[in-house]
Amino acid sequence: MREEKLKGLRTIAIDAGGTMTDCLALLEDGSFLIGKAITNLKDESKSFISSIEDATGVPGVRLDPISACIYTGTTFINTILTRSGYKVGLLVTRGFRDLLYLQRGHSWAGYSYVDRLHSVTHMLPEPLVPTSMVREISERIGPSGGVLIPLNEQDVSRAAEELVALGCQSIAVSYLYSYINPAHERRTCDMIKEVLAKNGINIPIILASDVAPRGRELERTLSTVIQAYAAEAVRVQLKNVEKLAVIRGFRGRVYTALSYGGLVNIDHPLLYEAIISGPIGGVLGARFIGELLGEDNLVAVDMGGTSFDMGIIKGGIVHVAREPEFHRWIVSLPMVALDAVASGTGMKVSLDPFSKTIVLGPESAGHRVGVCLDYPDVTLSDCSVTLGYLNPDYFLGGKVKLNREAAMKAIRERIAKPLGLDMYDAATLALDVMHARIRSALSSTILARGYTPLDYTLVCYGGGGPLHLWGIDELSFKDFVTFPFAAVFSAFGIATTDYTIRKHQGTMVAIPPDPTEKDVLKAGDVINKVWESLEKSLTDELIAHGFRKEEIKFKQFAYLRFSGQLEDQEILSPVRRVTSMEDYKALLKAFEYVYTIIYPKAALYFEAGIVIRELSLTATVPLAKPKIVKMALAGEKPPKEAYKGQREVYHLNKWFKFDLWEMDLLKAGNVIKSPAIIEHPMTTLVIPPGRTARFDEYGFVHYRVG
Repeated sequence: MREEKLKGLRTIAIDAGGTMTDCLALLEDGSFLIGKAITNLKDESKSFISSIEDATGVPGVRLDPISACIYTGTTFINTILTRSGYKVGLLVTRGFRDLLYLQRGHSWAGYSYVDRLHSVTHMLPEPLVPTSMVREISERIGPSGGVLIPLNEQDVSRAAEELVALGCQSIAVSYLYSYINPAHERRTCDMIKEVLAKNGINIPIILASDVAPRGRELERTLSTVIQAYAAEAVRVQLKNVEKLAVIRGFRGRVYTALSYGGLVNIDHPLLYEAIISGPIGGVLGARFIGELLGEDNLVAVDMGGTSFDMGIIKGGIVHVAREPEFHRWIVSLPMVALDAVASGTGMKVSLDPFSKTIVLGPESAGHRVGVCLDYPDVTLSDCSVTLGYLNPDYFLGGKVKLNREAAMKAIRERIAKPLGLDMYDAATLALDVMHARIRSALSSTILARGYTPLDYTLVCYGGGGPLHLWGIDELSFKDFVTFPFAAVFSAFGIATTDYTIRKHQGTMVAIPPDPTEKDVLKAGDVINKVWESLEKSLTDELIAHGFRKEEIKFKQFAYLRFSGQLEDQEILSPVRRVTSMEDYKALLKAFEYVYTIIYPKAALYFEAGIVIRELSLTATVPLAKPKIVKMALAGEKPPKEAYKGQREVYHLNKWFKFDLWEMDLLKAGNVIKSPAIIEHPMTTLVIPPGRTARFDEYGFVHYRVG
């Protein structure tokens, strides 16, 4: 019967984390199956197929029926963090050899307030391209696009020969103002190709004018280098996944998710845009759930094995950072705004040798979980197993057995004895430290934006999210919501998005205060020409990907700021073109709405005039999405078959008997009273004394304090 149902399989969505690979298998009727496998870091194609087999329950499952296969995860990030990308040669305008070292005033990005005041504490990551692999080229394009210094072709030929001799695996080119006039970069590319052909070499050549055709030379260069260093290497790994999918019968192209939301196939030329393809899925899924519940203010939190990620949705809008921080670099890439702290369930627990205080991380056990599996050091998972929150015989539904005795012994000898504490109190202390860290991160993230938790619903997911929800319920959110499929929620979120390509173009449009019709039409002419050019380019690209022109839907974006400001805001244009004063006023109204979400209304300053230095456009083809249907309420009393007995749990320095329930057997309308633990093969929801959990008509779990 199950295999018969799988004939309706339509979409596979995968989120491959450092610990687990999560799968959501979407069926023709919009329902879905979920599965999970331990990530195989050496060959992700193996855990890719294992997670699908776990979701479908069919070993050797065929992928012939599916029309879309989406693969996201942390592969990209890990390639950069582990410095396992390509050896890159970089060509820059003469005088800018040390640009990647010098950076700019944002060199404090990612530091605490105290560290920002004392630059001596700054430790920036080493550039992906060392100075020995950078070559300066005599040339100069001016800010208006005119040639100030002609391209020195001898410099280019010499640089290409030297970089090839040094064994570079890709070459990046980033010249000043190439986003205004790419002529020098284009000619440089042609010359490099000649050198490569002469040497019998075929390696990628990446141009800044293609990757990031917008202002600010540091961000443009960093993005180009990331594309050359990591994206081309990651593409090889993604093709291995696609190869196995094809062997199993898949007849399409594997998609991945871009950092601003949306899907593309893995041949997308700007693959660096997928730099955080995995973590954004949860935020997109939270927006989908918010629309279903009628909630447009949400805080999405994801706890996995290595980190705790946070994203804010305000007024139904997912904030997209224009120039986000990534690994203490500022990159030129629109990205769903996420904050993260190192507080995953696999975080190492140790003692500071001098202060004898609990230290968390920075190492994480990842897929090795803790001493309770095969990691050499104590982790937060060991603490949860020791205290009784986590069932050692039901990890991944019992497929993996955890050794509680080994975890207890390690905590007793390495943490408890040096602190002079009982083993259970030491484990409690470690969890307290972690919970305090994530509460602090949540508070600062919300309050720093001028918001209050009282106006927000917390959407909690990830394998460890429900397990540790009780540790953050001191914060007074409007509601706490989690899900039976919380452990694969990022994969769920990816399945709610569409095939989308986005392109940007730098420009310079200045509109004075109280503009005349002539001022608006002049500005509109520039804006419209850019949008038209981007629309044609994206249409051609999507048709080449096999889509029909009539399937494509466009959205126009403009980046507005008040004259004199340094930062702009991304505005979804309410008009397709700016052809009248009414169109311009509609654009200003959209700008005002976004601006006052971020800043107080008093900060509006239309008297300064408006500057638009960048425009963009997205082209989207809708894909099938999950359907969450309402169910009849079965009443508050849970069914007897869902009850699994009791377990002793050491909670907040006291022993309690917690009732145990099986998540999948509970019904809409059921209310679970504390103390209780609701178990699922992929996650665990802890309901300590003084809390309740109610299942709504969608099967979502509303966690309540009091």
